[in-house]
Amino acid sequence: MKKLLLLTAIAAGLSACVALPKAYQTKDEVIAVGPGPEDMVVDTITGQPRILISCNSRRQDQPYYGEINAYDPATGRVSLIKRHEPRELKFYPHGVDLVRIGDTLMLLVVSNAPDEQAILRYRLYRDSLVFVNKITDPLIVSPNAVTGLADGSILISNDMGRLGNFWEALLILKRAKIAYWHYGHCSVAAGRFCYSNGITNRDGKVYLASTRQDKIFSFDMKDSLMVNKKVVSKMHGPDNLRFTGDDLLVACHLRFLDFLKHRKDSTHFSPSTAYQVNVKSGDKKVVYYDGGAQVSTAATALEYGGSLYLGGVFDAKIVRKRLR
Repeated sequence: MKKLLLLTAIAAGLSACVALPKAYQTKDEVIAVGPGPEDMVVDTITGQPRILISCNSRRQDQPYYGEINAYDPATGRVSLIKRHEPRELKFYPHGVDLVRIGDTLMLLVVSNAPDEQAILRYRLYRDSLVFVNKITDPLIVSPNAVTGLADGSILISNDMGRLGNFWEALLILKRAKIAYWHYGHCSVAAGRFCYSNGITNRDGKVYLASTRQDKIFSFDMKDSLMVNKKVVSKMHGPDNLRFTGDDLLVACHLRFLDFLKHRKDSTHFSPSTAYQVNVKSGDKKVVYYDGGAQVSTAATALEYGGSLYLGGVFDAKIVRKRLR
């Protein structure tokens, strides 16, 4: 009960005085996938282009489901990717990233098992994922998102300084840190964030969303450190980050109280909003808004092949909005 009251207080604080975009409704294609498609990446390397979707059941009344779904935009087919891994491995996927390291295509998966927080590394093939290793460390406290670098190192975004300490979000305490992993060794890449969330990198720069600070930051990557922090743009409740051309796509939670209600009741809709952000000027524009009937609690927006795709945190579906 105390946790529920605290989450409600956080939600009220997150939702206060936030204006929703002007509603414009389009009829988008709804695609059935596994429950909880929280994050997505595009694979154009292993064969016919596809979207890999991290699915995990997140409602208390749902049976366990943890899988990587693959959606083929050309055929509309959704399939499961078979995983070859130790039988005892716990697979509770959340944030994902796809990175090429030499001749190897590696899928990185944040796994939020109830009793174990980890990063899982898999070699990606057309029909399967082959387990490489599991990364755990005292610095991987409450992982939310992950991004891989070309040298094989990894940046892990922790949303809290201590797992389950929601007071940090309520009081905007900057205790979360970004962990840097390089082949067996973990260190702190940057710190002093409140609910750090989506993270990505390109051309020596790292971009980070802070859901509670309502900002997108940029950094220069220098060895194992994220330095020269700058504010790219400000927006309410940013979640995952994906590139579209030279801009960022950012899914945002503008009504967090509705987010929590939707978690318990699928019929209580939560608005989904996505912005396109110019990383140089910080200018942003709304590229998607839905009151929640088509997609609620959108956590990721990505563009591929003339379509915009969005996946929510709880419901067993994604949406496809054709742009041209």
